[in-house]
Order: sequence, then structure tokens, then C-alpha cells
Amino acid sequence: MAKKYYLFTAILMILVLGTGAVYGAYPQIKSDTSIFQVSTLNSLSAGNFDGNWTLGELRTHGNTGMGTFNGLDGEMIELNDNVYQIKSNGTVYLMNDSANTPFAMTVQFKTDKILILNSSMNLTQLEQLLNATVPSKNMFYSIKVIGTFNSVKARSPPKQNKPYPDLTTALENQTIFNFNNITGTMVGFWCPAYASDVNLNDYHFHFISGDKNSGGHVIDCQLNGAIIEIDYIPNDTVLLSNGSVLNVNQV
Repeated sequence: MAKKYYLFTAILMILVLGTGAVYGAYPQIKSDTSIFQVSTLNSLSAGNFDGNWTLGELRTHGNTGMGTFNGLDGEMIELNDNVYQIKSNGTVYLMNDSANTPFAMTVQFKTDKILILNSSMNLTQLEQLLNATVPSKNMFYSIKVIGTFNSVKARSPPKQNKPYPDLTTALENQTIFNFNNITGTMVGFWCPAYASDVNLNDYHFHFISGDKNSGGHVIDCQLNGAIIEIDYIPNDTVLLSNGSVLNVNQV
């Protein structure tokens, strides 16, 4: 079998944007084959926490995702086309389309693979199971884990004030949550190594409880049974703050 090669391509598109930029002006994304991402993890890590995109713009491209909010104000999870904010005090809000995000990713989730988990498993073991299941480490994956958890350890950062620190400094004051005997859903993504300039080359999960009262960025968990759904995604389309579009493609 011929060896597959993967090409990281950047397509720069010059767009004229006014102060009220409408991202409907961007090329239409084929949403069932691409992650739609606003900004990059490198930009967020550098402390660029101003939200340049609205949730309304984000939701036109996907129904399942994650991110954060203007000023790094908590954690974001998008599930079933609803976007939730988990604040550092633990409060969860259903957000409206006018809220802004400096970094987020979303996908029109379609299930390519289902796993039924009947045993206990921590986060590391879950990631090992996913590694053994997915067809290639050179694709993107979106994952939903719907289950019962013996425990979930999660976090959420407080809103930052200008001048913004970098992400590492901001997370020094994050709140850690420990949830026990809880049902809920983890939404996650895997990004391949060739996309590490724009996102994390690892698994990244956010959690929200079934009653939508608890959640956060997942640090660890202990599953006690779950349905795991995996979406195989060949592309990541990234909108940058200067108006350019970056396409990270499997070819």
C-alpha cells in the first residue's frame, strides 16, 4: 500500500472587514468534514483573551465543541447546539449568541464509531482505548463520552483583567472542582502532531453534568460505564484575528 503523506497547508485569504465583521463573508465550510476553529491555541497561550467572534457565528458551523470566553472567563462546552459557560465559581450558564470568544472549536458532529463501555476506566485508560480504536493518528477526531462517573476532576479559570497575563500565569488562579457519583457528557477533540501550531496535539476534554449545573476542563475522571461516540474529521479550518483563513488538511 502506498504510504500516505499529510500536508499542512496555509491558505491566506485577504478579506476586508469593518468594525462589525460578519463571518458569513468567509467561504462556506463543509461542516461535516471540518472542524471550525477560531484563533489558535498558541495565540490563547500568549494571552490574547479578547473575544473577536460571537457564539452566533460559531454555532452556524457546528453543534458540538469547546473553548473559552472573552477575558478567559471560564470554560466553554457546546453540546446539542447549546453553548454553556462554566465560571470559576462553579456556576453554569446557558449562553446567548451575542457572547464573545477568543478561542473555540466546533463541528457538526456525526457518529462514525460507537463504543459501549461497561467497565471502570480513568482518563488515561480512556485515552489508551481511543488510541487503539481510531484508524489513524493523522486525522482529527471529535469525541462524546456520555456516561456515569464515579468522579470527575475539572477546572475553570477566573476572568482576567488587562493587561492580560499569558495562559500559564492565568491558570495559576484556576478553581479545581471535584465531582462524585455524577452523570454527564465529556466533549473532546484529538488533533494530530502536524497541527500542533494551531491546537493541542493530545486529547482535550470538557465536561458538563446531566443537570447542566456542573462542569469544566477535565483533568481526570473515573468512568463507570459510558457510550462513546467518535467523529472522524479530515480537516481543521481556522479563522485568525487578522482575517486570514488557515486550512489544516489531510490529503
